[in-house]
Amino acid sequence: MRWAVKIFTVFGIPIYIHLTFLILPLLFYSNAGFKGVFLVFFVFACVAAHELFHSLAARRFGVVVRGITLFPIGGVASIGSYPRKPGQELVIALAGPSFNIIFAAVMFYPLYKILGPKVLFNPSLRTWPSTIAYAFWINPWLAAFNLLPAFPMDGGRILRAFLATRMSLRRATRIAAGIGHFFALVFAFIGIKNGNLMLVVIAVFIYMAASSEVFEVELMEK
Repeated sequence: MRWAVKIFTVFGIPIYIHLTFLILPLLFYSNAGFKGVFLVFFVFACVAAHELFHSLAARRFGVVVRGITLFPIGGVASIGSYPRKPGQELVIALAGPSFNIIFAAVMFYPLYKILGPKVLFNPSLRTWPSTIAYAFWINPWLAAFNLLPAFPMDGGRILRAFLATRMSLRRATRIAAGIGHFFALVFAFIGIKNGNLMLVVIAVFIYMAASSEVFEVELMEK
């Protein structure tokens, strides 16, 4: 991929970082100093692990994984084929959020004891302890966001896997993508109304990714 640089390889899967990603550390540094930079890299380490869990689950079913690329709005695993059965897609889709949920569950009690409930439940970028609390809550948020039943999020893939047991893959994809389009329009409306450019960018990405998935599946099903 153009403008993407390989940073390391994990379990034989190359991890790339898109050069546009460098915008985020600069932006967060200007607003929150090194605490902001720490948060950015922690979040994307979690995103990389999330995508890695997807990729490892996919490889167990014989799906070729070419690599993982980190963008300013998230990570994308590049695969060479689709899971053969809806049940396989279900397992692959659940693998990513499972990492975020397990990580949060493991870290909750230690951070509760170290930081205390007042800091842990009031995350911010004002102090280092509150920044660590902020970083902790990123994982439950990532899991919840990705489990929305809208393509291309994991929840949309779970929905498609469920629907594909009762109808054709093409129709299941159209339904999941249609819900993805709906969420994209909602996010765009909220982003424009509140002046949140990042949410608008995410909305555009969701809409385009959902449309692309429909196109690819219809080509495959011809």
